[in-house]
Amino acid sequence: MKLKEFESKKILGSNGFVISSGIVVKSLDEFDGLDISYPKMFKAQCVSNGRAKAGGVFVVEDALVAREAVVRFLGSEFLGEKISEVMFDELVEISHEFYLGVLFDVSKRCPVLIFSNKGGVDIEKVKIESPNSIVMVDINYLDGVRDEDILKMFSLCENVDFDEFKDVVLKLYSAFVKFDLRMIEVNPLVLSKGGKLVGVDCVCVTDQDADFRREIKFEDRTNSRVATAREIAARQIDKDDHRGVAGKTFIDLDGDIGILTVGGGASMTLMDSLIEFGGKPANFTEYSGNPPMEKVEKLTRIVLDRDGLSGLFIGGVIANFTNIRDTIQGTLNVLIEKKVPFPVVIRRAGPFDDEAKKLVDEVCSKYGLDISFYDEKIALSEASKIMVEKSNEYKRKIRGGI
Repeated sequence: MKLKEFESKKILGSNGFVISSGIVVKSLDEFDGLDISYPKMFKAQCVSNGRAKAGGVFVVEDALVAREAVVRFLGSEFLGEKISEVMFDELVEISHEFYLGVLFDVSKRCPVLIFSNKGGVDIEKVKIESPNSIVMVDINYLDGVRDEDILKMFSLCENVDFDEFKDVVLKLYSAFVKFDLRMIEVNPLVLSKGGKLVGVDCVCVTDQDADFRREIKFEDRTNSRVATAREIAARQIDKDDHRGVAGKTFIDLDGDIGILTVGGGASMTLMDSLIEFGGKPANFTEYSGNPPMEKVEKLTRIVLDRDGLSGLFIGGVIANFTNIRDTIQGTLNVLIEKKVPFPVVIRRAGPFDDEAKKLVDEVCSKYGLDISFYDEKIALSEASKIMVEKSNEYKRKIRGGI
């Protein structure tokens, strides 16, 4: 999960990193009750890139201008996000701007320390336009950051004290490890007019699988918005049961077809083909790794816990070891309980898929449910087309009062 600046600075500051001192404001009443000395740097708090260029970062010289900025931004949409916090940050006199960051490189399977003497801009742009202005160092977890690593980066510095620079680098890397981060960047890390290194902006991306042990907790979000109750509930399914995976990824969407995909690239294929045929997914989620029936039942219950659904689509490729009958049974338990009126399309294949189809046929006959079961003999795209057609037919019947 990507953190906002004020959240990221909590991580940096708690680890002894020197950061600019900011005041976070969440309401106009809260602002009116503050005694702020000016000038300050006003910063809209969001996770999107490019906020300064978009007009979300600027100097405010007095209380009147600051109040106008609070009124203008709080509760408004900015870069596709609803702004719920703004910050009045310390205005640091800057002598030079640097970039300093750590990210986990999945291809190398190790952290990479990145430093540039061109801070305040997109680091990807620096890599392309000024390759001699950037140093990237692979870090061995067992060795940590070595003096020779720091010296490579320090070669790009001017008028910076080495011991202070080393302290800054080590504290940043320590925060990366301590807080289970996927990425942390200080951009810019500035050399102040007083000759001190100060972090004036920071971005962190957390590993959500490690949230349970993180000392500082943050509000759960999906992309740039606060997570919905359904998203939070789905992510709790695996918490105390590590048999398979169910609901680890769950995103609420605006459509009317409930989605239960089954892992891997097939999930994206299913979603893309459904949309291509005119279907509108109500969510995205998946399960995999042979989860027990109980976990699939919980996930199904969350998927169906919303009004206005016109269908449920369950799809995946041929499973290697997931028990198709047991996982489908978990979904059927909820469908029977809720007596769902809309159509359900299942496209599954793998161990015990024949037994699963027989089970579906029995349930349809006994409870009068509209469930279609297909195996690998039809493509995912064909199953998506069938789902959209059945969904549209169901909606026509509802509109016609049939």
